[in-house]
Amino acid sequence: MSSLDTENIHRRAVAGDGDAQFALSRVFDREGRHEIAVSWLDRAARQGHVPSMTWLGTRLLVGRAAPFQPNEGAVLLGRAAELGHAEAAARLAVLAAVGIGRPQSWDTALDWLQTAAERGEASARAQLLLLTDDDGVAGAADRPDPEPALWARARKAIDIKAWLTPPVARTISDSPRIQVFEGFTPPAVCDWIVRRAGERLVPARVYDADKGGRRPDGMRTGSGAGFSLIDTDLVLALIRARMAAAAPGLDIASFEPCNILRYDIGQRYEPHFDFLNPEAPALAETLAQQGQRQATFLTYLNADYTGGETAFPDLDWRFGGKTGDALLFFNVRPDGRVDPRTLHAGLPPTSGEKWLLSQWIRDRPQPII
Repeated sequence: MSSLDTENIHRRAVAGDGDAQFALSRVFDREGRHEIAVSWLDRAARQGHVPSMTWLGTRLLVGRAAPFQPNEGAVLLGRAAELGHAEAAARLAVLAAVGIGRPQSWDTALDWLQTAAERGEASARAQLLLLTDDDGVAGAADRPDPEPALWARARKAIDIKAWLTPPVARTISDSPRIQVFEGFTPPAVCDWIVRRAGERLVPARVYDADKGGRRPDGMRTGSGAGFSLIDTDLVLALIRARMAAAAPGLDIASFEPCNILRYDIGQRYEPHFDFLNPEAPALAETLAQQGQRQATFLTYLNADYTGGETAFPDLDWRFGGKTGDALLFFNVRPDGRVDPRTLHAGLPPTSGEKWLLSQWIRDRPQPII
């Protein structure tokens, strides 16, 4: 953008043009001047500029290049949704599903997803088609201009009770506690998650027990994509709720943001623990603030590869799930002490690529990110 273009936008923004104020905020964001960007978004939002309400509300939810004000963010998104913004309605669906800024309610979440779909939000439409039990909806949705009533029909045929009733576990070990859930996630949902993660992958990292934080390490050579609150959709929210239902006693508020992992041929995660070493001084602050990783819930998102099993060398057991199968294991003993018998490895695929949804679960509620 030329300096003349920027000057013109600034002039219009000062004069009160909401579109120009929104555009100017993006200019300052690109320059890394986020505080000024937020001030222009706030100015536009106060004047009733709906896209600014949506973008500012989204950022405030998690404090991304903005103050961390989740309740204020939820209020702004609510206003934008009431004023007809499709993206804001889709975001409210997730907030209602997880109970942020409003009471938790699956009915309300689905109502907002339907509203977003009716307003043309492409992801909301795709999610309704994915979740509905009405097989006739998909064909009707392929028409150039689907009937508005189609989205209400799709929403009505979503069986939340079934989603929150996971398959019965098969116990592999009582100590350490390890369970397998066959057919935990429908294959179409697995494909959806893989597609969502595909363009967001970055090299995987490990906790640095010596210096704190995370770092790349040759012991872990795959890639991954994390999904914060503002990256999460209703499909992922449902999968997480299904996990919580499968493991009574594990509070969904203690779930970390989920990670989607990809391993290409030869990529691996060498034997490691998912718990944080309580004797590592560099991890003391993380443990004090976020707690211990008490459990790991893995969902296997594909099966068109060879090798790649999850191996527990001290137990002489390994697992290679079919598409949609899930594995739950507890990293700590009932008394809270870490359990070194949970040493495990992600073996390398010998053909194809392996995709997993990894959900770590702490022993205390997690911050909103």
